[in-house]
Amino acid sequence: MKLFSTLLLAIVFLMASKCDEEKNAESCIDESLINPNGICTLDYTPVCGCDGKTYANACQAKHAGLLHWEAGVCK
Repeated sequence: MKLFSTLLLAIVFLMASKCDEEKNAESCIDESLINPNGICTLDYTPVCGCDGKTYANACQAKHAGLLHWEAGVCK
């Protein structure tokens, strides 16, 4: 019974963590800012978006609708 309770608790924790990740990704993107036809330079100055994805540069992150990002590749 103790093993069952431990497993159930672990499953609930993992599900809650996944929901938090999804909420963070959703809250860092403003869909009204998404512009797939936006024009950006082709320079490679990577930024890590708040969605955990690496973008080639800040312009591409902006056109993906991201509200914030950090310099460098995502880890």
